[in-house]
Amino acid sequence: MLYILEGFSILIRAIESQLNLKPYFYSQSAKVGGVGCLLGFIFAYNLFFVIATHFGIEPDGPLGSYDNILVITVFALCFFTLLLSLYVFCVLSGAVYFGIKLKKGHLSKQEFINIVFKGVYPQRWQKGL
Repeated sequence: MLYILEGFSILIRAIESQLNLKPYFYSQSAKVGGVGCLLGFIFAYNLFFVIATHFGIEPDGPLGSYDNILVITVFALCFFTLLLSLYVFCVLSGAVYFGIKLKKGHLSKQEFINIVFKGVYPQRWQKGL
């Protein structure tokens, strides 16, 4: 339970950090995140069919013909897959984009890690600083 609360705390800090970005950096962040989310959703969507087929659920069949526990289990697994996929692909797209900035010396290694894995941006990118 503590891990879930800590995860929400990290998520809230990341959202606050992004919303407080200067327009130029917000635009960059939104584009990188958008690409990551799009790729993650496409990957997860295709994986949903693999998961459903593995559990014996036909994509064209009515869900009412299956056991409720099975449907709920597959739904929960697909939802978890979607969340994980979105995170992984956002991390990958961020690692590629901000990795270039790291190589050029625009970011420190710690700033790179904070941006890519935690979604927390440098103070100099924030409004009013």
